[in-house]
Amino acid sequence: MTRVRLENVTKVYGSVIAVDHVSFEVESGELFTLLGPSGCGKTTTLRIIAGFEVPEEGKVYFDDEEVTFLKPYLRNTAMVFQNYALWPHMTVYDNVAYGLRIRRKQLGLSEEDIRRKVKWALELVKLEGLENRYPLQLSGGQQQRVALARALVVEPRVLLLDEPLSNLDAKLRIEMREEIKRLQKKLGITTVYVTHDQLEAMSISDRIAVMNKGKLLQYGAPREVYFRPINLFVADFLGRGNILYGEFLGWENEYALVRIPDLDADILGVSPHKDLPSKVAVVIRPEIMKITESRVPRDNYIVGKVDLVMFLGDRVEVRLSTSKTSLVVYLPNTMYPTVGQELKLVAPKDNVIVIPARWE
Repeated sequence: MTRVRLENVTKVYGSVIAVDHVSFEVESGELFTLLGPSGCGKTTTLRIIAGFEVPEEGKVYFDDEEVTFLKPYLRNTAMVFQNYALWPHMTVYDNVAYGLRIRRKQLGLSEEDIRRKVKWALELVKLEGLENRYPLQLSGGQQQRVALARALVVEPRVLLLDEPLSNLDAKLRIEMREEIKRLQKKLGITTVYVTHDQLEAMSISDRIAVMNKGKLLQYGAPREVYFRPINLFVADFLGRGNILYGEFLGWENEYALVRIPDLDADILGVSPHKDLPSKVAVVIRPEIMKITESRVPRDNYIVGKVDLVMFLGDRVEVRLSTSKTSLVVYLPNTMYPTVGQELKLVAPKDNVIVIPARWE
């Protein structure tokens, strides 16, 4: 298993800084996800790891070996592309065997060795029996499995996946992300995964790196990044959150006290920053608010009227109108409040996040 390390990597196209002094380390056997909107630099970062792009600045290491200028075919990585990139005139077997045949002399492989490895890879992705079909005879999910088998069969040091599920429908995406996580953990292969889908990233990753405008803003375990966003962009991009603006009044023990004009109230929360400016944003995730009948001492008490109710199967989403603003609240799917009903909610101060009002 291989560690991947980027040190101060920068990539420029003309006047555009695609990757801006990015540094991170992917642990051996880890599934590490680069997450961000289109054009944020995540795919370019992946291509730098693969060797398809050479950075203007910075270094790339596999373990302690610098590979910044090493040719892609010498790095022993494998990439799964967004469009699968299968040869339409080749069978499933030949598509999967392609990489092995190219390296046949280098690896000293016989045709029987190739057959055995292809059989192993197809069984791994549950496609045994489909060896003689062509890509156009397969469903989207099956084509994605072929692409995955082709990457795994060469036993790469690092597996790279670039938006691999974006062309699948919602149900298939769920099935395939579970399959990718299962295979990655079974093989223990170091994996770098690129996606713009927050739920996808949180569900499969050991750690997530959030990128925007070429910069790496924050990385950590999914729960850490979700519940402790370091700035406004991360808080807004990762999951859903009610973002309210106010004035930082000071610290009450370890909690930040903020005056929120739109709530006509003071709110207590935690912050990843020791020093906060006077203008701050307060992030309240919809799922952390709970209905209460009594005030909790020194906790955040919110009262509002129901404006909109939507049943989403696993939960009920409520739009709550307060004095000067509205909030989104997630309630258990066994509850179904009515429009106009008053709700009394508590937002635990340990789950309310206070960050600077500007992220740049």
